[in-house]
Amino acid sequence: MSEFLYKVGSFAAHRAWAVIGIWALVIALAGGAYASFKGELTDSITIPGTEAQLVQEELTDTFNLNLNAGTGSAIVQTEDGSAFTDEQKAAVASAVAEAETVEGVDSATDPFAIAQQLADGKAQLDAGQAELSGGEQQLADGQAQLDDAKAQLDSGQAELDSRRAELESGQQQLDEGYAQLEDAQNQLNEARSRLEGEDAPPEAFGELNGQQAQLDAQRAQLDATAEQLNQGHTQLEEAQAQLDQGRADYEAGLAQLEDSRSQLESGKSTIEQNAGLLQMSESGVAISEDNSTAIISVTFDAETGSIPAETLDAAQQKLNVLSDNGLTVTYDQYMQGVEPEMNATAEAIGIGIAFIVLFLMLGTLVAAGLPVIMAIIGVGTSALAVLSLSSVIEMTSTTPTLGTMLGLAVGIDYTLFILNRHRTNLAKGMNVKGSIALATGTSGGAVFFAGATVIIALLGLNVVGIPFLGVMGNAGAFAVAVAVAVATTLSPAVMSLLGERVLSKKQRAKIAAGAQAASEDDAQAASIRAEAKQAAADHEEAHRGWIGLILKKPIATVAAVVLALGAVALPVTDMRLGLPTGASQTTDSAAYISYTTIADKFGEGQNGPIVVAARLPEGTTEEQAKALQVEVGQDLLDQSDVSAVIPAMISDDNSALLYQVIPDEGPNAQSTNDLVHTLRDMTLSTDNGEVTFGVTGQTAMAVDIAQNLAEVLPVYVALVMGLSLLVLILVFRSILVPVTATLGFLFSLLAALGATTAVFQWGWVAELFNVSTPGPLLAFLPILAVGILFGLAMDYQLFLVSGMREAYSHGRGAKTSVVVGYHHGARVVTAAALIMAGVFIGFVFSGDPMIASIGFVLAVGVLLDAFVVRMTLIPALMYLLGEKAWWLPAGLDSLLPDLDVEGTKLEARTQEEEAAPAPTEARTSAPVEDARHEVMAPAPTQQPASAPEGPVSPTQVVAVESTRALAQAAVIAADQALAAEDEAQVEAQRAARAAREALKALSEQQKEQ
Repeated sequence: MSEFLYKVGSFAAHRAWAVIGIWALVIALAGGAYASFKGELTDSITIPGTEAQLVQEELTDTFNLNLNAGTGSAIVQTEDGSAFTDEQKAAVASAVAEAETVEGVDSATDPFAIAQQLADGKAQLDAGQAELSGGEQQLADGQAQLDDAKAQLDSGQAELDSRRAELESGQQQLDEGYAQLEDAQNQLNEARSRLEGEDAPPEAFGELNGQQAQLDAQRAQLDATAEQLNQGHTQLEEAQAQLDQGRADYEAGLAQLEDSRSQLESGKSTIEQNAGLLQMSESGVAISEDNSTAIISVTFDAETGSIPAETLDAAQQKLNVLSDNGLTVTYDQYMQGVEPEMNATAEAIGIGIAFIVLFLMLGTLVAAGLPVIMAIIGVGTSALAVLSLSSVIEMTSTTPTLGTMLGLAVGIDYTLFILNRHRTNLAKGMNVKGSIALATGTSGGAVFFAGATVIIALLGLNVVGIPFLGVMGNAGAFAVAVAVAVATTLSPAVMSLLGERVLSKKQRAKIAAGAQAASEDDAQAASIRAEAKQAAADHEEAHRGWIGLILKKPIATVAAVVLALGAVALPVTDMRLGLPTGASQTTDSAAYISYTTIADKFGEGQNGPIVVAARLPEGTTEEQAKALQVEVGQDLLDQSDVSAVIPAMISDDNSALLYQVIPDEGPNAQSTNDLVHTLRDMTLSTDNGEVTFGVTGQTAMAVDIAQNLAEVLPVYVALVMGLSLLVLILVFRSILVPVTATLGFLFSLLAALGATTAVFQWGWVAELFNVSTPGPLLAFLPILAVGILFGLAMDYQLFLVSGMREAYSHGRGAKTSVVVGYHHGARVVTAAALIMAGVFIGFVFSGDPMIASIGFVLAVGVLLDAFVVRMTLIPALMYLLGEKAWWLPAGLDSLLPDLDVEGTKLEARTQEEEAAPAPTEARTSAPVEDARHEVMAPAPTQQPASAPEGPVSPTQVVAVESTRALAQAAVIAADQALAAEDEAQVEAQRAARAAREALKALSEQQKEQ
């Protein structure tokens, strides 16, 4: 890899304009693709397969509704806080009608029309209730009349029964009289027959005739009685018939009364149901109690977050006319289509901080501006390329912002790493193009592997199975890849054109002075370079500065770091996840104002309604469904933390009921989160079976998204930490170094999340970071923090510990290597961390809560990881571990490839080539190049002209050659010293002067001999 990058750097340095031309073409192609294929970004964050998503799809089929349709709210208020006038209500109705004509608007609701409908319904219910009361009175009167009729019928029947009994008794007596009369007649007939047979005298017959006359009179009397009885029976039958008709009329009246009573009861039940529905519906009236605020709800054809800006603007224009009627109109975040603000403020802050750090470190505007310009080019290219795919890949509006954030941070750092090495090479005396090639081959390798770790971590977001996170990770990984490409190709080309201007005037003057001084007397270089080498070694091994402080008591250092990071991480135990609401927007934003207005006028819960579907038992009839609508609604209303329940509709097949539930608190409140789960677990027993519930809507979606992301977070952390171990084992060829690096990453991650929880959820120093309303953290923030901070932490680990590894591999002790490696990498890691933190902090003040929280956690994570973990904890642990830090099982050692990330083999080869005899070349930019050429030249075979004649003793030859060898070593040491910090360069110049004096003395001694 180092050899390949060396060739790339060399090509870029020698063919600078060709490389620049290629990049110009790439940027043009990316811009053309963006202009031709860009699509709309979305604010909608969804996760397929969540319970809320499945319920929404189910209800779409059940109710034949587009529940995915986006909705927004316009909050209308009177300017003076008074009640709405009739003219203002009419103006609202007209504006709503106009808004419905906008293309892309499905419907808009007039709150006053709905209120009027509810008032009319209440009037109808009152009228029905009055009729019901009248019907109840009529039923009571009819029942009384029927009761009187029944009493009369019963009395008449009793009389008829008594008369019938009398007639039957008279009939019996009549029958007995007829029987007696017949007996008497028979006796008389027998007596007449005997007298006729006996020839009785006539007077005997006279007596019989008298008796016959009596019998005839009795018969006539009985006949008269029989006639009377027959008449009585006839009258009785007629009376009975009348009585039976009266009873039939009574039964019919009773049946009619019962039917009326049944209808009355049915009407009463209907009125009670409607009264219950009306009472629940009244709680959803979008007019405040003081009649000064109303909510206009607008439903769009497109999904939430995907509504075209033109549609939103057109709808707002139709409603903004209300301001002419003494009304103010504000819009919620859905109506506004709030997107993360990719304005220049965040980038400007970050770039400004980066430029200041670079200027302080590099001392020249040209060098300070180079990494910034390269990062901007990389960010622009990646952003254009990514956004050109937005028409075929659904992207959230946060996606390009994340790429910008990462691209700026790593783009500046990666170019800085190569630039810093290039400046060091120039200070050693290398020519510009050779220096660029070597810098690209050495530091470019570290940049490549550092970028690879970030890319792999971001691509790992695809593993969690959440599409929008995968897209964000891919976009961020692409931005990092472009940053690596820019740093290793375009940056070398531009550095080639800049020449030595990447150095400050002071540095260039020192180099020129050193070169002139070195050329005055080549013979004096040997001893001074030896001294310089020792001075440089002593300087880089010195326990000075911060490393000296932490290594005085490494155990105490480790304990202090762990305790401090643990304390900062404590709030993470209370971390809650959610999605941003209007309350989290800046206080001067319309979304925040609308959110707080709704909360003040209608209650917090009005900002987070929950859609609830009640699944009815199979076979439920229409009447049963209507009855259950009230019963189920009341059951929902009885649940804790429920402010109101608004019945919506019954499905056509009577299989489901739809409600809107208003919680007591806002959408991100813990009680609302608990309520969502409570409603899902509810069941209601009915005569036909159980009623079960499904929950969906934006609030439930947010709950599910947060829960799903929290569940996959440990999996992703384990994946990243496992990856960390593997990569670091390959890079450092050690077991304990990767373990300590990974544990350090875990400490800094938890501390960063703890600090973010304290500020954005608990509200600590919230004003300082422009946090309007503390609340749950952005649901996908922890996963993004893991992916990004892992890569950046490995960057710092690589640039710092690789120096320790290099020193150890060159024969220095394990503990000494810690100090040497720290001194080699601390400066560039410090600058890189400050630059990255500066870029991320700039996004904290972007004005968007999502971006602000991401910027904050990354800034804190970078600072903690770089300064507390990598530059404090890791050196202390490495110092305590000593030789054990670099232990690697023999079998594993033979299996692992030698990656040579820092390009030490390449550097050694180039140093050998530099040290080899070569034709004299003009050297103008190096402080010791001429000295190297002359000191490294082969020893002369002839005695100098000024030397005395005669043979030179072997001892003298050995002395001269030994001195020359020492001088050569001194030259090499001076090279190394000049590559160190400015302080070491001063030591090298002092050593060079001493070397010249030593060589001069040696020359004089040779002449004397």
